[in-house]
Amino acid sequence: MNSKPGSVNADVENLKHPEISLQTEFNYVASGGVDSTSKDTLFNRLKDQYWEPNAGIFLLIVSYFFNSVMQVSTKVLETFGDKPDEDRIKPLQILLIRMVITSIGIIVYVYMNRRTIPYVPFGNPQVRQWLILRGIFGFIGVFGMYFSLMYLTISDAVLISFMAPSFTLFLAWFVLGEPFSKLEGVGSILSLTGVLFIVRPSFIFGGSIENEKSHDLSIATGRTRFIATTIALFGAASLSGVYIVIRFIGAKAHAIMNVSYFSVVTGIVSLLGVLFIPSMKFQVPEGSTEWILFCTIGVCGFIHQLLLTMGIQKVRAGKGSLMSYTQVIYAIFWDVTLWGRWPNAWSIFGMFLIIGSTIWVIRLKEQEVSRQSTVLIEEEPLESLELQNKGNLV
Repeated sequence: MNSKPGSVNADVENLKHPEISLQTEFNYVASGGVDSTSKDTLFNRLKDQYWEPNAGIFLLIVSYFFNSVMQVSTKVLETFGDKPDEDRIKPLQILLIRMVITSIGIIVYVYMNRRTIPYVPFGNPQVRQWLILRGIFGFIGVFGMYFSLMYLTISDAVLISFMAPSFTLFLAWFVLGEPFSKLEGVGSILSLTGVLFIVRPSFIFGGSIENEKSHDLSIATGRTRFIATTIALFGAASLSGVYIVIRFIGAKAHAIMNVSYFSVVTGIVSLLGVLFIPSMKFQVPEGSTEWILFCTIGVCGFIHQLLLTMGIQKVRAGKGSLMSYTQVIYAIFWDVTLWGRWPNAWSIFGMFLIIGSTIWVIRLKEQEVSRQSTVLIEEEPLESLELQNKGNLV
């Protein structure tokens, strides 16, 4: 029995065991006058009610934050200084160095946790082919984004990349057999509508579009825009494939194995591109600023991939993909804090539409799961009674 100091029960216990009286009083004072049992109960309640059901969502939100830091660092690195275009650091080089730093992080992580990670270093033999497929899908998704940026405006490319959650919802239903409800369909449409209001692509809203300094995107031919859009859509579908493969692998492979295969496949392809594509020749970073940016990209990329994999393993693919829309919120945050570009009324409306629809879908889905659990609990006694009656008839 745990009794508070000063109570009758505590006094009786102290008379029986005087050696623990001082320690009990010290623990009570150190805890601020709160019984440690009640603190443990509060912690467990918070853990059970808030963390456990939403752990995957929290991991995805944090993961996309690190992804946004990586994207900002990449943008700054690509536009740093007054270098001519041919001397600027190219995307494939950034991707290659990012994978090298990520690989170092993987080695350190695996070494520190080698006793808890099974099948090191190649992963579970039963899912190795799926891990390779995860790496291929991951690279195609990244390549689709980078290629589209060569011929499309940033807003157009970002819009196309946000088709990935819609692809994921459909593929999760088609491949994994996960339910694809009308509710999730409405939520994804509302979220995509919010993205439209934020990026306002020129081919929908018309008007002037942002012209990048290094590329005259506004004069891209219709043919090149069509090719870039097609490859970007293929990249978005590949990103949804990443979600599906990770969900299919599930707990059969540790999260770090997913990250390592993505790192190896992307690193190899990026290296081949740097070596054999003349326009992608390797540029040595100049000064401490560029090296710091490279390190930031590598570290944030590693953390992003690790938390992303852990989050996807804990959340259904459809619901998890909706969390990717938080990247838009992060993008607005960096625009305001770093470049002083405040969102206009359309962007603010789109931001609230994304957040509101995502929260709405999650809350309603939780209520649906709760109702299904209640129905199962209510039906279980009836099934037991029927079995008992059948047993009596035999």
